[in-house]
Amino acid sequence: MSINQQTEQNRRPVLAKWANIPFSPAKWPFFYGWMIVAVSTVSIVCSIPGQTAGVGVFTDHIIDALDLTRDELSLAYMIGTLSSGFILPFAGRLLDVIGVRLMSLFASLGLAGSLLILSHVDRLADWLSRRIPSDLTALPGIEPLADLLTRFFPSGLTAGAAAAIAFLFIRFFGQGNMTTVGRVAMGRWFNRHRGMATAISGVPATFAFNAAPWLLAGLIAALGWRQACWLMAGIVGGGMATLGLLFFRDNPEECGLTMDGTPLTEEAQQKHPDLHPIYRDFTRREALKTLSFWTTALLLSLHGMIVTAVAFHITDFGQDAGKSAEEATRLFLYFVFITLPVRFLTAYLMDRTRIPLSWVLMALSTTIAGGIYGLIFFDTPVGFGTTILMFGISGGMWGVLADASLPRFFGRKHLGAISSAAMSAMVLSSAMGPVLFSYGKTWLGSYQDALLWMLILPAGLLVMSLLTRNPQHRCAPQP
Repeated sequence: MSINQQTEQNRRPVLAKWANIPFSPAKWPFFYGWMIVAVSTVSIVCSIPGQTAGVGVFTDHIIDALDLTRDELSLAYMIGTLSSGFILPFAGRLLDVIGVRLMSLFASLGLAGSLLILSHVDRLADWLSRRIPSDLTALPGIEPLADLLTRFFPSGLTAGAAAAIAFLFIRFFGQGNMTTVGRVAMGRWFNRHRGMATAISGVPATFAFNAAPWLLAGLIAALGWRQACWLMAGIVGGGMATLGLLFFRDNPEECGLTMDGTPLTEEAQQKHPDLHPIYRDFTRREALKTLSFWTTALLLSLHGMIVTAVAFHITDFGQDAGKSAEEATRLFLYFVFITLPVRFLTAYLMDRTRIPLSWVLMALSTTIAGGIYGLIFFDTPVGFGTTILMFGISGGMWGVLADASLPRFFGRKHLGAISSAAMSAMVLSSAMGPVLFSYGKTWLGSYQDALLWMLILPAGLLVMSLLTRNPQHRCAPQP
């Protein structure tokens, strides 16, 4: 399909008529797509309060405020995150209709409100306790459910419910919507340079995510955990909402531009050949029927699940390995020195060569397995170094794949719906990680025993990667 055909088929969101307000992107002295990269990066960074890298630093304070056990809080985190994952696909459809500009405003204000709820989670628990009967088994028809909930939350059902509600909102608006908005925006503005655009975006984002536990811990020590939530709510609700409304645009065509800023001339097309052309835009239903979608989504989810679990329990995990909280949280800072060069190398290979994405998927599954091995021997210098090396490499590949693989496989037209489906899988898996770690330690005696069983997962995904092919190849016109 030609670029002109793609332009004609591209759906225009309801805000397209406002594309040149308050300024015209076509009149900028450089390709406006790079401004989209900058704002998308800020959006992804602003999702940190809803990511486990941000939430994990607050877990001990929430446990104290609600008087819950670590297992109970992990379960509440899973319930909230699972609930978020189930409703994310609806948000993806909404994004395709209203565009990234208005969706950014919605997500920013939603995350700000969620942080305010989190800062008063104990008061929410008190409010629920006055409206939920202390003995749920007295209510007709729910005796089995009430007995199950009481068994899982012996310290207090309303406290667990309050934590789950707070986690639902911050995960939905933070990890789900803020991240999806940034990724979809970049995916719609770039094709030939999509990998490089995401790699450049990944530089500040990687530093921010890996430094977040350390920085937030210092912020909490200086202000208090509630005040830290208020400050982040102000930054996201005021700063990111304004940036998104001013600078986001849904796609280059509504601004009178083209993807990558390449002119629609034969000479320009010959000078900049498209190594990965899009012949067809897949719907979400069609994408969900492909092995390509599930291999990519499950690999991204597995990596996220393990990193989420470690980040959520980083203090306790480090203590079991004989490391202080400061030493353990610095682990994420060490990843940066490996993640960034790997990210640019992966972007170069995906943009400038015809390397099959299945090769990148195979490499990702292998390095995830290596990272799990390192975590099993985290208390040794070799294990600690292996963890940094393997998860540093996998993190670099993960960042590019998360942003660039789905538009390359399935096109742009339904990218919001398809990306939200993949994000839903990542959110659901991240919900399971902390619970598997927490209960794995409780039932098996250590985190390491739980990690041994997890080695089965990357092995299975390696086999799926070997069989994965780009669906666009089946749609190519026959010579």
